Amino acid sequence: MASKEAYQKKYEAQLKEWDARLDQLSAKAAKATAEARIRYENELEDLRRKRAAALRTLEALSKRSEGAWEDLKDGAEKTWAEMGKAMDHVAQHFR
Repeated sequence: MASKEAYQKKYEAQLKEWDARLDQLSAKAAKATAEARIRYENELEDLRRKRAAALRTLEALSKRSEGAWEDLKDGAEKTWAEMGKAMDHVAQHFR
């Protein structure tokens, strides 16, 4: 079982990685045709909302005590998995 601190650091690093990927995808969207850019921007906005939800989950975990944070762990992992899948899905459209 990972400690709360290790868990937080893992997901903070994941957030930074997602932020970098979002920046890359935004740059690609800016270079797309007008029609494609609209679709890409909608998809990117959805990713930003999911990223914000993941951040809120991480913040909620950080406010829990070492013993109580485990209660949120399963839900947090589901949120993170959904974000990862969504990021991969959108990245496929940008290729």
